[in-house]
Amino acid sequence: MQAEERFGLNADPDGDGFTNELTVADLTAVSLFQATLPVPGRVIPNDPAVEQANRLGEAVFNQIGCATCHATLPLTANHNPGLPGQPGWIYFEPSPYNPAVGPNSPNLQLGPANYPISAPALTVDLTSDMLPLPRLRAHHGLVMVPAYTDLKLHDISATSDPGTDPECEPLDQNQAAGSPGFFAGNCKFITRKLWGFYNQGGAFMHHGKFTTAREAVEAHNGEALSQRLAFDALPTDLQNDLIEFLKSLQVLPPGSSSLVIDEHGKPKSWPPSADSSPDDR
Repeated sequence: MQAEERFGLNADPDGDGFTNELTVADLTAVSLFQATLPVPGRVIPNDPAVEQANRLGEAVFNQIGCATCHATLPLTANHNPGLPGQPGWIYFEPSPYNPAVGPNSPNLQLGPANYPISAPALTVDLTSDMLPLPRLRAHHGLVMVPAYTDLKLHDISATSDPGTDPECEPLDQNQAAGSPGFFAGNCKFITRKLWGFYNQGGAFMHHGKFTTAREAVEAHNGEALSQRLAFDALPTDLQNDLIEFLKSLQVLPPGSSSLVIDEHGKPKSWPPSADSSPDDR
């Protein structure tokens, strides 16, 4: 299906007899739907052993450096790259990051209405209770976003060779289709978001090839080698605790009012105490 803003009004590039297959309004509606989905959270059963494992696993996750790339990022009250002076948690469409040039352009641009090339901003407060719950909240001018990603490209393959390394891919889809760069392959991927991690249904890692969380952890090489070696050096109990923490990162059932719930879907106060350390084992 060809979008108006990419292929132009009344165009039929695939020759199927249909024009304007995806309107600007269609893509705006889908973008807003995705942006306003309920925020993923954590499911932590009311079991003392599982609660302890989650506390220690999260601490280990930070201590061995996983959070260097799988980071919680702040949105500030006075910095919005597209709407100067507005809080960072105000989402707007079209995005200022829509590429105007390059292999993935054109996209709708922010500006005076010039359909379908540009449009004025449509804004949404992502902390609003009018949106599906749960939502992130602002505290002291910050909204901390536990997406567990730095949104940067990293090479965590063992060899950085797209021709032989199973963690790479034979085509670089960031390059123009059919170009030498396209066929050169790619070993760099954006750090996978970990919120909602355990709902991936046994399709873990950027390529979805792994069926367990432990396999995904053990496949970290390249830029993440030191973190993976630190994981390997942990006692088995602490390795299991870290995996238990990852298992808690889930898309919550519809209607959840809290970002942390128990196995029955009831809101859960978390963490129960501020002092969590792997030394507690």
